[in-house]
Amino acid sequence: MLFSMQKEPWRVENRINDFSAGEKSLYLNRYRRSLRSDGSVGACLRNGSAGLFSPVGVGDCLYLDFNGGFFAVADGSDRNTSASREFMGMFARMLTNKLFLSARKVYAVQEIAPLREKIIEEAEKLLVEFSFRDSCTFTGVLLLKTTEKIVAVVLHMGDSILISCNRRLKTARQCTKSDFWMVGRSQHFSQVEELPLDSDTCLLLATDGIRDIPIQPWSSPEELILELFSRYSPEEVADELLGVSKNSSHGYDDLAIISIDPYAISDSSGRFIIGGTSGNEERNFQKEKSGGLYQDQYILQKPEGKNDFISIL
Repeated sequence: MLFSMQKEPWRVENRINDFSAGEKSLYLNRYRRSLRSDGSVGACLRNGSAGLFSPVGVGDCLYLDFNGGFFAVADGSDRNTSASREFMGMFARMLTNKLFLSARKVYAVQEIAPLREKIIEEAEKLLVEFSFRDSCTFTGVLLLKTTEKIVAVVLHMGDSILISCNRRLKTARQCTKSDFWMVGRSQHFSQVEELPLDSDTCLLLATDGIRDIPIQPWSSPEELILELFSRYSPEEVADELLGVSKNSSHGYDDLAIISIDPYAISDSSGRFIIGGTSGNEERNFQKEKSGGLYQDQYILQKPEGKNDFISIL
């Protein structure tokens, strides 16, 4: 059976984190390098098969900004696998220090275009600053609440992907176009787009390792992902997609995934960068993991300072 229909509680309440959790609490599983927000967002990172026995750096990286409503994946080059985390850190500081975004704010429709242009201006300053040092792909989505609906502003370059799934219409499509543009090689994004989203739409961000997932008996990755959003709560989809990948009979690449229900995101706070490790960092992480430092369980997270982000290997 490809999907397990047995539903087991995945949360572990960490009473050490003594705080009043909001409606959408955040749970972290360091063993899986996975993060979940109740009913709204799931994210996970898998190292490739090449690093199972002799760990190498993991170039794939996740950025989740629940404060600002921004989510992104990136894939660093083999020459410097930590380049993706470096760029994500730059992007995180830019969002906090320059744009002052709030996921709770409701924008007038006419405010979206000027805000989009401001985001592009500030983000492309980072591309100029990063140029010709290292390289990585980048696909990010900013979710903006308007008086009419949620609008997703997409920033993209490279071969990571954004997939949109409408559960009511039972349709799914890839919203980004794969190309060879890279952070560190270009001073502009190859694709900037606004996507109006209705309440039945879920989103999935993934690096190119998604192409190594066996899709049979589905006809396409989009059909498989739509099926997962139909069967599981949004925060579980990323982990379930990795579960499907275990059926692979051949080598596989690193993979970073974020699954999102845009209309379910509320009352969460926290900013997380996961992955983008160097060879030494990855070897240390795998040693700590095999030594029992991390347990395979989701622990309730205590909110950090407003302007801080948590970097997780």
